[in-house]
Amino acid sequence: MRRRTAIGIALMGLMDLAAPVQARPALDPTEDLVDLQEPLPGALKPLDYPAGLSMPWRLLQIDALDQAKTTAALITSQAKLAGSWLGKSSSLSAFVGTRHVITINNKLISDQIQTGIPTEPSGRPSVTVEPTWCSLMDYHLFFVTVADTKLNTLLGSAHTAIARKVWAKMKPAQRGTYLSAKLPELARSALQEAAAKSAPPSDALHVGLSLARAVTRSDEGHSACLNLLLEQQLASRYTVARSLGSDHLALSRWLLGQSPAPRRPTRVLQLDWTHPPEAEIDRHLPTTFTADARVIDAVYGKHIPVQLSSQIRCQQSTDAGTNAGIDCQPDQAIGRLLDAEAASLKLSDSPQVAKVYRAWVYLDRGRAWGLKMNDRVVATVDGKPVKGHVVQFYGPEQKLNSPRGFPIREGAIVYVRLNQQLARRGMTFQMDPRTFPTPYPIPTNGAAASGSGATTP
Repeated sequence: MRRRTAIGIALMGLMDLAAPVQARPALDPTEDLVDLQEPLPGALKPLDYPAGLSMPWRLLQIDALDQAKTTAALITSQAKLAGSWLGKSSSLSAFVGTRHVITINNKLISDQIQTGIPTEPSGRPSVTVEPTWCSLMDYHLFFVTVADTKLNTLLGSAHTAIARKVWAKMKPAQRGTYLSAKLPELARSALQEAAAKSAPPSDALHVGLSLARAVTRSDEGHSACLNLLLEQQLASRYTVARSLGSDHLALSRWLLGQSPAPRRPTRVLQLDWTHPPEAEIDRHLPTTFTADARVIDAVYGKHIPVQLSSQIRCQQSTDAGTNAGIDCQPDQAIGRLLDAEAASLKLSDSPQVAKVYRAWVYLDRGRAWGLKMNDRVVATVDGKPVKGHVVQFYGPEQKLNSPRGFPIREGAIVYVRLNQQLARRGMTFQMDPRTFPTPYPIPTNGAAASGSGATTP
């Protein structure tokens, strides 16, 4: 009996030794990824983001045989894309040098990421350009997106489309010629759109798109392709956090030693794309898709009680340009919803009191607007100061409405420590300009100094 137990333990040890150390489950390319690497040692100084990063191709539900036939074209066009907008480029692996050991799988990706200085000003310290290949019904779509490297927000997007039957007749060399000619044009268009976005946003609405249910049929395409088309439409009016690309940026941040600082969406639309039953038989454009969305408050992750169903008709663009793509125009439902959410997160509007409960007041602004725990706020009523600080946050479960007229998705609770009896609904708080704790010694040159937290409430 002991001999059998010893043999079993030995076999288990051999199985453990045979298991690959770096093995990880396959990752869905449509999901947001987090850094999977170990943090850099504290002694290493972080490298600055390169002014430009050109990412490798991202393929969404493309037939394996089609991929194999297009491999050479993808490699060639990827190099053409990087050369079209970067000056003197080099791989990210060469850029970071020998700071630390890179796993084989990660080096395969970092060798393809090209870094350099953009030939045209982008208006951002660092931008990322990424090509994506997806399909929708009877068309192949090729996207080039431009994003802020640090924030991962979409700055510009352009795409072109080609019918599947035309693409199937192309030889590998013809596909390479087609992609090598199209990608630089798309990159130029997307970079111009990005450069035009120089004004800072006027609200704290950051839109994120995710999939409630993904269709991944090879003859219909991937639902993420519809998300990319919708992001392209929304990016001109709102701040959009990219739904794809987090994996490559996470690897780049780790190699550079940068801390993650992506722009987190404050409202997430979880979309379920459907189409009419007749489209199951005849999978061709034009087709009217229905986007049933659940709206999620990204601060608490709670569903906002809003029913959203939008009709989006997608058809081949009638644009006579060389990069005619797929034109998907959403109806007014999504625009009305996002405009209302943007109005509730205007940065120029200071927090107002929506409810008073003894010494606590409920504000109509919260984390999404920019408030943090222990932030000090002050208001003036009849010439007297009303002072307090943030002690908690709340969500839609309170069912409060702002004095400005909109339902509050999430807000802050302030404890009023001075003149509690003067607090009332509708009063406006400002950020307290004082610095706490007070620096000592107190300046004696007559300049305004902040009061002590111990003597001034």
